[in-house]
Amino acid sequence: MPEKRKRRLFQLAGFLIGLAFGWIRPLQMQSMLPILGIGVGVGYFIFSQTATDNERPISEISWFIPLQMVMYFIIGGAITSSLYLVIELYTNGMIGLG
Repeated sequence: MPEKRKRRLFQLAGFLIGLAFGWIRPLQMQSMLPILGIGVGVGYFIFSQTATDNERPISEISWFIPLQMVMYFIIGGAITSSLYLVIELYTNGMIGLG
């Protein structure tokens, strides 16, 4: 299997797990977002320094795929947990439409 396809499948897996987790546990997902976001941001900063200094290809950096999985987990979880919580607020009458 080509490296790019394998990486895309891992990204999709992280996204789908994030979608499921955000729907099942929206409050926990919202509380985890800042911590995970800061961790992914620092990881990408270190990755950019590592990749440009050594001019290494992405396939040689072993921790890049798990970092991307966490990033896609954040995206999926943020989408579903935000939508779920907004729908809950609308249905409970806490937010009016106008």
